[in-house]
Amino acid sequence: MTGTDNSIQHNKKEENSAVFPLVSVIIPVYNSELYLAETLDSVLSSTYPNVEVIVMDDGSRDKSGEIATNYALKDKRIQVYTQPNGGASSARNNAIRLAHGKYILPVDGDDTISANYIEEAVNVLESNPEVKVVSREATYFGEKSGRWKFPSFSYNLLSRRNIIDVCSMYRKSDWEKAGGYCEEIPGREDWDFWLSLFKSGGKFVRLPLVGLHYRIHSGSKRVRTRSLKKELIDTLNLRHKAFFYAQLNGKLHYQRTHSRKMNNFRHFFLPENIFVNPALDEYEAAVYLANEKPTVRSEMLRKMRIPAANSIRFTGFIEKKYLLPGRKIATSQARKLYEQHSAEKNSRYLGYYEQQTSPCTLKSYLITLD
Repeated sequence: MTGTDNSIQHNKKEENSAVFPLVSVIIPVYNSELYLAETLDSVLSSTYPNVEVIVMDDGSRDKSGEIATNYALKDKRIQVYTQPNGGASSARNNAIRLAHGKYILPVDGDDTISANYIEEAVNVLESNPEVKVVSREATYFGEKSGRWKFPSFSYNLLSRRNIIDVCSMYRKSDWEKAGGYCEEIPGREDWDFWLSLFKSGGKFVRLPLVGLHYRIHSGSKRVRTRSLKKELIDTLNLRHKAFFYAQLNGKLHYQRTHSRKMNNFRHFFLPENIFVNPALDEYEAAVYLANEKPTVRSEMLRKMRIPAANSIRFTGFIEKKYLLPGRKIATSQARKLYEQHSAEKNSRYLGYYEQQTSPCTLKSYLITLD
C-alpha cells in the first residue's frame, strides 16, 4: 500500500467517524464457550458501519478466550483482553475504560442482537441529547421462549423494579458521571447503574423492534441472583437514598410494590425532613446518609467517591419535642444553625437532616465541610 493509499484510508476513517460516531460493544465473558461465537456473529452482522467490539475475558476456565482471539485475528474491529475473575461489573468497567466509542452497548456473551439495533439506537441518541438510554424489545430463547414483556418507563417504577436490561445503549460520558457499574452489588448491578445514571434526570426510549434475544439456561445470571433480594435492597437503599426518598417518600422495602404506602404511613407518625444546600448539591448523598451509623456512613462516603469525604462533619442534636401525627417538623437545632450560616459567602454548610424518632423525640443533624 502506498503513502497515498494510506492517506485515503485515513481520511475515509475520519469521515466515517464524523458521520457515524463510534459505538463500543462491550462483551464480558466467563465460561461462555458454547455461546460466544453466536454472540460475536450477531454483533459483527450489524448494519451500523462504525463499531468496535471489546471482549473482556473474566478469568474463564474454558475456551472462551481462545474463541474470542480467533475472531479477533479475522476481524480488526474486535479487541480481546483478559483479567482475573472479578465479576461482570468489573469486566464491563475495565472494558469500557479501554473503549474509544462515544456510545456504549453492553452485550452478554450468551445473548444475540439484531442487525439493525445499533443503528436505530444511535439515531435516537444523536437526535435527542436529553435521551440518556435507548433500549429495545426482546425475546427469550434457550430453555425458555417467548416475548420479554417490559412495562412503561417511569422513575417511580424504576425505583421499585429493574425495568431496563443491561443490553441498552448510553453515552460513555454518562457512564463516567455515574461512576460506572458498582462492583460490590450482589447481582442486578445494572439496576444500580440505571439509578445512578437517572438520578440527575434524563429520558429513556425503548425502540419498537426486537433487538435482543436473551438466552435462558441454568447458568444465566438472571437465574443465579434471584436469592440475593434482601442484601441487594439494603445496599441500594444506602447508595440511592435520595432517589428513593424523591420517588417513594422513603426507603425501598423488601415488599417493593408497597414501599410508598408504607413510607407514607410511617411518616404520618414519625416524619423526616431533609434539606440540601442547592449551591452544593454534589453533596446530596452525604446529607441523606446523616442518620446512618457512623461506620456505615464513613464506608459509603468512601465507596461513593463523595468529594472531600474526609472533611464532611455530621453534628447531631437531640431535642424533646412532641409532634402530633400528621404534622410536619417545624424546626430543629440543626435547621436553625444552617439558616444562620448558610447565606455566608463561601458557605460550607451542606444541609440538615431532621427525624422524629418517637412521638416526643426529635433528632437532627447538621452537615458541614471543615
